[in-house]
Amino acid sequence: MARATQSACLALLFPLTCVWAVRFRETSSEGAAAEAAASTLAHMEYQSLMRTRARFAEAFAEDRQHGGVMQCPYGDDPEAGNENSWACNWFSNEHAGETCPTLQTQRLKIARRFVAATHADFVERAKNFPLKPLFDKSAKVVGDENYEKMVSYQIQGLIHPDVVQVEDKIYLKDTAKRLGIPATKSYFGAHDDDWDAAAFGGAMKKLCVDKVDAFIIKATHLAWSAGQKIVRGWQKVCEGGDDAVTRKVDELVEFIKAEVLGQKASEADMHLRLMKPGVTVEELFVTGGPPNEPLEAKVFVLWGKAHSMLLRGADNRNCKTNIFSWYYYADEDKSGWDFTGALAPGQDGDEIGDRVKSDIFDDMFRHAESFATDVGADYMRVDFFIGVPDDKQEPLFFALNECESVSGAPAFYDRQGMGEAWRDGYVLRDSWSTTSEKWTSLVEKTQADRDEVHLDSPGGNH
Repeated sequence: MARATQSACLALLFPLTCVWAVRFRETSSEGAAAEAAASTLAHMEYQSLMRTRARFAEAFAEDRQHGGVMQCPYGDDPEAGNENSWACNWFSNEHAGETCPTLQTQRLKIARRFVAATHADFVERAKNFPLKPLFDKSAKVVGDENYEKMVSYQIQGLIHPDVVQVEDKIYLKDTAKRLGIPATKSYFGAHDDDWDAAAFGGAMKKLCVDKVDAFIIKATHLAWSAGQKIVRGWQKVCEGGDDAVTRKVDELVEFIKAEVLGQKASEADMHLRLMKPGVTVEELFVTGGPPNEPLEAKVFVLWGKAHSMLLRGADNRNCKTNIFSWYYYADEDKSGWDFTGALAPGQDGDEIGDRVKSDIFDDMFRHAESFATDVGADYMRVDFFIGVPDDKQEPLFFALNECESVSGAPAFYDRQGMGEAWRDGYVLRDSWSTTSEKWTSLVEKTQADRDEVHLDSPGGNH
């Protein structure tokens, strides 16, 4: 994305029409509708990342002012492109990294090798996958869908009462505990129908006793990092006595009433409006290094099997990580790329990347698969925060942050392979069959594609 254009977006509070038209183009009436939805998702994903970065920058402004800023060893511009793998990502240049064609070539080859090696396994797993009604697209799937179309089905299907059990952050912690998945600590949680300001105040006072100095308030029913507030220096508030704590608690209560419990999910997230508004107070996870947003691994699971992982946020070296700078696939070689570039099997890469692969890679994938299978999701993204100890001899650690049924970033490298495995899994399930309407749709779409590239005379060859 061009720097001037990006700045204009930020100044206008991320209007939907800004910039995203550069990333998508219409190819047919059906494609235009799907791409319009993708454009909205892309906008929200970008907004979420910028909102998170701004929130952490504000929370740690004083620390940065007094402590200086650590320089990332890979450069000072994470959007520059120019064959720098760290800087070649979704936000680079005008078209997500057109100035690094050598890297993009290598990445596409890695992605296609993964497709060639794993497609049959994903489809086979789909045959007997315990799919829940919330995610079942059997009645919709025609048999010629692409990734974007499957995502649109996913969004439509989420308008279902069972979505609460998957998307609500309070219930998420209960599921994680039951499955033995390490998760961020929760200090308080309530929905609007059992919200009690006094109980919240009591939980905050307990943090004084437990010596908790920082935490984050999160809405349980909002997406894209909305309805959140970072609180730091809590122990200093506690040292001021009961009156100081009461005053601060009252401020937080007003924030929760106005910005959390008083907010509805956006129209783009209508499924979240099925959920009761709620609030949770959790630990402020710290990756390590300079004060920053945490490093986060977002694991994609398809038909109960881990597919890939992208990393986002900032590591302990102050390297801001944009989407697609750092990416791994769930194969035996742990193929993919990191800040050093595309990785050959067995090749050493970035220091932190190698530690991710050796210390926590397999466990994160295992837990993501366990979660997605338990909730019966054909497609799911499971997000983990990553901690990097100061002592390099200590292993990395991770904690579940949240799950997402829809991911907003365009799947440049995986849209064909992931889309086909997702779709073909349905076609080969016993519960799927075509219908007269579905077959008509397939034939008409096939003809439209042929007409678009002038294979037949206008109107077909009948």
